[in-house]
Amino acid sequence: MKAYFFIFVGLIVFAFSACNMDGVSNSQPRITFFQQPVLNGKTTLGGAVITDYYLLDTISVGDTVSFYMYLNAYSNNLVSYTMTQSSDSVTKIILPEVSAMDSLFLSTSNYDKGIFYFSGKANLSFFSFRYVAKKVSSKEKIVFNLVSDANFEYNTSSFVVKTPIVAKNDTVKTN
Repeated sequence: MKAYFFIFVGLIVFAFSACNMDGVSNSQPRITFFQQPVLNGKTTLGGAVITDYYLLDTISVGDTVSFYMYLNAYSNNLVSYTMTQSSDSVTKIILPEVSAMDSLFLSTSNYDKGIFYFSGKANLSFFSFRYVAKKVSSKEKIVFNLVSDANFEYNTSSFVVKTPIVAKNDTVKTN
């Protein structure tokens, strides 16, 4: 009977020593769509994951795509978020109102360059913006990066969205 007691105590000691008792978690942050991108406020755009990027359906010059991003650091805190477009002459990013962003991000953020530093302690956030196609391109992309305060090498995450942009399809009405 004493042997069972010592085995039980040994298992309890082992279980508690295997736990992370310092309250630190090391989860890699995640960037994804909160909902699928919306074309011109009406149609949901589809797409597919291709190896290391997300290929969005083709859009036309003049189209506006609304993105709703979900940023999650799990049990860690969000530190920074960046958005980089491959060419600002081909597309334009329209951000939310500055007053709305100022309530979420530090004054050291540079909205024009797509650099956002989180204020306070938040482990998840939603970020929306609009993306306007200005010129034809077959290789336009947006690169998103997210950094958390996790204490290990995988405290960053990237998400790349590529979308081909074609010329506007002009239709001629005949009577």
